[in-house]
Amino acid sequence: MSGMNEQALIDYLYRATSSSSEDAAHKEEMLCCAPEKGDLKKELTADNSAVVEEKVCKAEEVPDGTKKEVELRGRKILIINDGGKYMAINGLCSHYNWPLVTGYYYKGRVRCPLHGACFNTETGDIEDYPGFDSLHPFQVKKVGTDLVIKTTEKRLESDRRTRKSWLKQTTNEKPIVVVGSGPAGQSVLENLRLAGCKQPIIQFTKESMPAYDRVLLSKKMDIDAVRLRPDEYYLDNHISVRLNSKVVAFDAAAHTVTLSDKSSYVYDKLILALGGAVRTLSNKGSDLKGVFTLRNHDDPKKIMEATKGKDLVCVGASFIGMETASSMKAVANSVTVICSTNEPVPALGIDVGRALRKYFDTKGVRVITDARVDHLEGGGDGHVKEVVLKDGTRLPASCVVAGVGVDPDTTWLKNHNVALDERGFIKVNDKFATSIPDVYAIGDAISAPLPFWGIDTINIQHFQVAQRHGQLAAWSILGKPQPGKLIPYFWTLFFFEKGIKFAGCSEGYDEIYTKGDVDSLEFVKYYLKNNQVIAVSSGGPAGASIQFLALCEQGKHISREDVEKNSTDDWAFMLK
Repeated sequence: MSGMNEQALIDYLYRATSSSSEDAAHKEEMLCCAPEKGDLKKELTADNSAVVEEKVCKAEEVPDGTKKEVELRGRKILIINDGGKYMAINGLCSHYNWPLVTGYYYKGRVRCPLHGACFNTETGDIEDYPGFDSLHPFQVKKVGTDLVIKTTEKRLESDRRTRKSWLKQTTNEKPIVVVGSGPAGQSVLENLRLAGCKQPIIQFTKESMPAYDRVLLSKKMDIDAVRLRPDEYYLDNHISVRLNSKVVAFDAAAHTVTLSDKSSYVYDKLILALGGAVRTLSNKGSDLKGVFTLRNHDDPKKIMEATKGKDLVCVGASFIGMETASSMKAVANSVTVICSTNEPVPALGIDVGRALRKYFDTKGVRVITDARVDHLEGGGDGHVKEVVLKDGTRLPASCVVAGVGVDPDTTWLKNHNVALDERGFIKVNDKFATSIPDVYAIGDAISAPLPFWGIDTINIQHFQVAQRHGQLAAWSILGKPQPGKLIPYFWTLFFFEKGIKFAGCSEGYDEIYTKGDVDSLEFVKYYLKNNQVIAVSSGGPAGASIQFLALCEQGKHISREDVEKNSTDDWAFMLK
């Protein structure tokens, strides 16, 4: 990654972030910087901390059409000048704290160049994912030749803002029940409240802790799982989270769900955010000690303890296997990846896979391609000692991590008349409704329409997509228009150095147009169908993937001719 060190920025995520009569007179004046709507107006009105008003830079430093990062009492703030209208919000993306001054501004929004999170520059609200928190908006005005920011001490305490529903009491209606606490499950309950839902909400999860950032499990295994919300969030928003609670059945006629302990609960609407069931190895010896999968919040700690100073073998060379290998190299004695295909990470193409394999080799990680595991062997203590391949190769292994994929966690639904596709994914319509009345489904376990690509139904398993499902479904369930399009996007990161981003959907592509140097993992790949770009993959500092994400949001298209003519692969001019 270019620019700031991404590991340092992600490390920041784990650090806690947490009036006079004259001040009160300023409150209504301060609202002029942001629309007076919903939770933001209530938040600003409730803020009775001392007013802070200070010069931050000269106006000439932020000419029309530009943006600038300034600091106010140690807090980074982004100032934007759009046609003489100044706007200011927190300067770091609420997802992984990337500086938004390096992002893309267009039509009242700024999109983070790292993972694509998008923020309204007047309200600070997050409008596209990943990430759950919004940003603080600040009043900025020109005074003479200076730009002056007016805010409060409270808003300068944090780089992010958690939106509240300000709900005082729920209704006596039957609750909305959410099954699952992944990004889709968390997103839908948050958006239900933000969209005005006053019904009780109950979330059942098999996990022993509330929603956490699952994406980081394979990328940064030396930390405890990062919760997305503290307990206070659920209390303040009247959301009941039931941990260690496995839903095993539901009765559509009675509108009830049944848990594994035989208890039952009524529902008005049922939302299934089931996610995936991790596949395990079936080879002889796969039940030995030291053989792991990576799925839940306590898995990284177990793997870390088993790997320090030892030999690690990752079975599977897609994202989980490769990210785990890159994350564990610093602590393991040796790391080997078993790849069953011609090159690792086949979803990115053979050329990118080859470049990744060579890059991993420079880091001391061996990737064995076209290989299959025959069996695992252990010692007298019942602990794994070796992984034996089909060709007889023996690999020392004190720890084995299986990254061989996931299946939709829907086996229990087969007796419930819920329409599933041939692979077991729940079929939903454009409003995320299943074939059963009042039952909805979101996240990795569904197959849903992708209208912008003209696709009737498709399964996409990405964090950002799951979050968007939750948002769109919440508004649909409440009978409101969906606030935006579903634009698929994902990213992967290796050794906190090389990142690859992918935006769009390459389903049915008939040509790939590649620019840059794939061997150095600094490239842009355009996936085309009928001479029109339908997806963009990029490695290194190129921002084409993020820009394509924004263009799709605006309903704009890139042709093959456009790609040929654009020598820089910078599409910012189309976002104006």
